[in-house]
Amino acid sequence: MHKRLLRRVWAGVLGGVLLAVSQTAPAAAAPEQLPVRARAGAPAWAGTQHGTLDSRVLEIHSTADGMSAPSTATPGPTTFRTTTTQDFTGWVGLARPHEGVPWEELRAAIGKVISTDPEAIISGSGELEAAGTLLGGTVVYPDLPASFTQILRPGTYFLFDYHHVNSPEPRVQRLVVSGAFSGRVPSASATLTATMDGGEPRFTVSGTVRAGRPILFRNHMPARQLAEAVVFPLEEGVTEEDLVAWFDQFGDHGRFPDDPGPLGNGPGALPLSPGHSQVVELPLEPGPHVVINWFKDAEDGVMFLKKGQYKIFEVR
Repeated sequence: MHKRLLRRVWAGVLGGVLLAVSQTAPAAAAPEQLPVRARAGAPAWAGTQHGTLDSRVLEIHSTADGMSAPSTATPGPTTFRTTTTQDFTGWVGLARPHEGVPWEELRAAIGKVISTDPEAIISGSGELEAAGTLLGGTVVYPDLPASFTQILRPGTYFLFDYHHVNSPEPRVQRLVVSGAFSGRVPSASATLTATMDGGEPRFTVSGTVRAGRPILFRNHMPARQLAEAVVFPLEEGVTEEDLVAWFDQFGDHGRFPDDPGPLGNGPGALPLSPGHSQVVELPLEPGPHVVINWFKDAEDGVMFLKKGQYKIFEVR
């Protein structure tokens, strides 16, 4: 995907999906919420078995015409393998509504938090907290599939495409989880955490990010603050100064600059509500990368990127 097209795709997802896309183109039943000790810095999913997954892999496939996703699953660590054949589709996330909350109410709140209207972002953040929980997902491209693992518990979830949240025909699949708990969480070589450091949003990386190995992504941000982790390879010669100069061109509330910038395609982990984690397997190659949280602050609607929530790291 050319850089200018990439800019338009991100503008579509983060700045009003329908408008931009139409203009540009074409433990027994362990809950998914982290225990309190994990939020304080202990390993996430403590007490859960880690190792190689068995048959608990579910396929999600998107095309120009629609999305194919499972409608049932059993409780426990479950890997969702995500693929797409279309550039403007396939960024599938997982959400669990609070009891009695319908999809339309959850969808409306999500639509607000991905907008570029600061008032909508702020109100939508509170509405989303009241409506349900975002449990991750993956950013994929036709040549860059990915997967995410989440611990499911009995109840109802929704799998949905962020590109179509504000569409008259959203792509969504109701997922009903029931039965006996089983499964193992893939062992991660590194942990990527979205957190606050001295009141400023930041990323931390512990362990070694290795090509072909899972990464544990955690959102340790305060209440209502969403975090995603989209990872871009850095081309030779691109410096942090180059990145910052481009970041400075963004609007405070998510408007992308006309300058396509120095980044190409970037797979990644879709947003988590605070206090939650997911394990992701991304198609990363050895070399320098930058991870970005494209979401906005629930308090003032300003992009976390504008507040410094990015990090350059090395993939081994």
